[in-house]
Amino acid sequence: MPKAHFLIIVLAYLGLCFSAQAQRTAVWIRPPSTSEQLEATLVAAKRAGFTDVLLEGFYHGRSIWPSGVVQNRFAYDALQHALEVSRREGLALSVWMETLYWCPPPQYKIPCPLWQDALATRDAANRTSLQAGGLGLVSPAFPEVGATLEALVRELATRYPEVGLHLDYLRYPRETHFGYEAPLLERFREQTGLDARRIEQFDDQGNETLEWRQWTALRAQAITDLAGRLIGSYRDSGGRGPVTAAVYALRDPLQDWRSWPGLEAAYPMIYVKSLSLLRLALLPFGRPGNVWPGVQVGDGYPGLEEQLKFLHDLGYPNVGVFGWTP
Repeated sequence: MPKAHFLIIVLAYLGLCFSAQAQRTAVWIRPPSTSEQLEATLVAAKRAGFTDVLLEGFYHGRSIWPSGVVQNRFAYDALQHALEVSRREGLALSVWMETLYWCPPPQYKIPCPLWQDALATRDAANRTSLQAGGLGLVSPAFPEVGATLEALVRELATRYPEVGLHLDYLRYPRETHFGYEAPLLERFREQTGLDARRIEQFDDQGNETLEWRQWTALRAQAITDLAGRLIGSYRDSGGRGPVTAAVYALRDPLQDWRSWPGLEAAYPMIYVKSLSLLRLALLPFGRPGNVWPGVQVGDGYPGLEEQLKFLHDLGYPNVGVFGWTP
């Protein structure tokens, strides 16, 4: 065979290999209560074609590993077991951390042992997010919130350095305007001399007022600062895995994830039931390599393979999947 032809074949083969490696599919998974069920779920995920697992590791204020910072959810070290299975199966494992999400609605009767209402994010009427929006989120402005999350991230990186960090709920709720907690109100008063609860969002021409833009920037910075602290703590403590985050699909001025130092990839949560809506939702993102569109599967949603092909054809090689079950 002529050398030129052989070289072309080799390059084509390497190109195919590179393309295959470049396409990654992550799946969000809540760990089952037993090690046997967890192993079966991870094996099934590998067989279904997933390359990355975002394992829910801190939610409702408890961890899935024996922690010295927060209460443990299970009687076994689910993270260590998942890590061992992931190594064997060739899965990239990250801990999905629901950072500020503290407590679900009371009708679910789920224990929320970590924080109390005193640390909740609030609206201008002083209602907690649980009262006003149905999900209990704490505020990034309280020092004890940041200190607890930092300690948890340091523990994760020290004990399981190869496990990645996937940040979620690093945001304010959207049901109304939140962030009206004492630390932020006082900071805004020091900067402007104003009470944020009494400023107008729009002027007579329908434009955002200067005061509202300042208030927005202050609240957004609290989220950005916490993101930087958590990512920095993970790296400084020896964490070697990828650092990623689930983010709002539509632009949110209070979640400026593009400015988070050290964030390597964002998963915009685009849970829509038609491919045309999926295309529209992706328009603001362009085709950057650090965006993994997050899609949902299940009843009423397009099939997994259909959505993957659609996104690959649009130029997104990497995708996150929510709602998959074995």
